[in-house]
Amino acid sequence: MAGRIMVRATFVARSLGLVAFLTCGGYVQAEGARLGIEYEWEKDRRSGIRNHAVTLKPGWEFAKDSPINLIELLIDRNEDASAETDGVRARETKLFLRLRHNRDFMENASYYVRGGVGHSFNKQRDFSYGYIEPGLKYQMSERWEWTFAARFINAIDRTDGQRVRKYITGPSFALSKRDELEFRYARGSGDKDVWSLSLGYLHRF
Repeated sequence: MAGRIMVRATFVARSLGLVAFLTCGGYVQAEGARLGIEYEWEKDRRSGIRNHAVTLKPGWEFAKDSPINLIELLIDRNEDASAETDGVRARETKLFLRLRHNRDFMENASYYVRGGVGHSFNKQRDFSYGYIEPGLKYQMSERWEWTFAARFINAIDRTDGQRVRKYITGPSFALSKRDELEFRYARGSGDKDVWSLSLGYLHRF
């Protein structure tokens, strides 16, 4: 238990250290802090097991012309809605450091590429993983935006069963200049056969 706590603390410290280096080192011009929270409901199509997840997303946005436009530290806690055959309900905590680059390429359209590395703490076997996610955003109106993306996930420590492709789509709605709601549908295939629905809220300070 103490070892796992030390791993979590080390990952968080390194993540925050990178954020501080990029912010204070003058690499990019800071624009401001943001905080997101997301709820996700996922179903495994093979086992029928449903999973509930809540993710906290503190981050920092940079200038639009910066090579890196956003840094986030995702703190995820999820658990299955029912127990497995051994009577144990699976629970997992994930920490993930994510960077994003985005640019406009048309009047109402933009692209982004985001990704990073993270670590999963669970009752079976802890593992490290990463993903890269290219995507497109289309501005439908002043308040509505639609996203299309593909996420390619895999373990980076040779853990089996973690290679997954996710196709993600859904709208975002601007409640105000600082507040936004995000709705997403995702379909995953590969080592896992899943689909999910998520609702997120974002506040810019």
